[in-house]
Amino acid sequence: MDFDFDTLVNRNKGNMKECITPAAFARDGRIVFAGAEMDFKTAPVIIDALKKFAAEGIYGFTLPNKPYTDAIRWWLDRARGFAVSAEEIVPTLGTIFSVGTAIRAFTNPGDGVIVQHPVYYRYDVRIRENGRQVASAPFAEANGVYSLDAQALEAQMKKPENKLMILCNPHNPTGKVYTRDELETIRTLAETYNVLVFSDEIFAEVVFDGHSVPPFADLAPRSAITCTSLGKVFNFTGVNHANVIIRNAALRKAFVKQRNIDHFGSIDPFFYSAVLAGYSPEGLRWVEEMRDYVWENYVAMQAFFRRRLPFIRISPLEGGFVVWIDFRALRLDDEDLTGLLEQEARMILDPGSDYGPQGRGFRRMNIASPRQSIRTCMDSLKQACERLELGRGKEPA
Repeated sequence: MDFDFDTLVNRNKGNMKECITPAAFARDGRIVFAGAEMDFKTAPVIIDALKKFAAEGIYGFTLPNKPYTDAIRWWLDRARGFAVSAEEIVPTLGTIFSVGTAIRAFTNPGDGVIVQHPVYYRYDVRIRENGRQVASAPFAEANGVYSLDAQALEAQMKKPENKLMILCNPHNPTGKVYTRDELETIRTLAETYNVLVFSDEIFAEVVFDGHSVPPFADLAPRSAITCTSLGKVFNFTGVNHANVIIRNAALRKAFVKQRNIDHFGSIDPFFYSAVLAGYSPEGLRWVEEMRDYVWENYVAMQAFFRRRLPFIRISPLEGGFVVWIDFRALRLDDEDLTGLLEQEARMILDPGSDYGPQGRGFRRMNIASPRQSIRTCMDSLKQACERLELGRGKEPA
């Protein structure tokens, strides 16, 4: 392996993970596994490009010129088989910013926006902040495996007040990648009931075990808004920028109008440099190695749970770098489960209830971390369960 994923990143003061890491954890060299951002440095090609750009000393308004759109087009084609034209690329101030823009552009106060719980909680937050209603069409779940509940989705889509759906693929937090048949079902229902689909595909380059993410813009070019970003694939979650792909010219015009009303000034100049550097053959090589490393982390975790903690189940990881862990067999309420994890096992994960009521008894864990850190927390969890005599003779609910 040419790149270093075994060294824990040195987080500067003020970084989100540094701020939420208890002092006792920091003293022990432990890390927080909450939050969907890597514990690796980004690709060296990006670091080198940003150093060079920073030395130039000019950080003014920056426009999406031909080198910028060429880099995005090359990347989407090579990394995903997603062919786009320059005019279809709409720079924005980030994924959740784009969700808010779509909500304001294509729905009215009081309308419903469809999401599929358990799902990334900021969708719900942004829907409610904009005076809209959360319309939940939960997944079907069996033994930690999630699938589209077409009946539940149609029940929400047929309501005339539900004009927009937010699709997350790969899905956060479950790690699911939608099958093509599931996406075709969503497209058919959306076209039947005139529902616009915002497809958040910012994890789409991080897929495993033969999975791929068909661009929803290819399935539904007339009614899809697709979001792409450096955020997840290159660990740029702190830079508020993304690129939205909109095939339909009228839809694109309406989105851009609302984006500008929301005050979009220009591309972040550092993001511009990062796009040109990361969306390159060297950047792709880094992503491929990072993906292999994360997959090996998952395989090791899955084997550990099956051998040592069989009463705790991990949902299949098909895409992304967060795993969805089912602790329901322990029969603990959320407060006691938090006590087990944080006080006894000394590990901090994201509470499943943050992602909707379907997440009770679950936790989300970032595994884009050095392997030794993963091993340490798994051993701590096993020892805590043994010490408290939890899980004996139990199977997952």
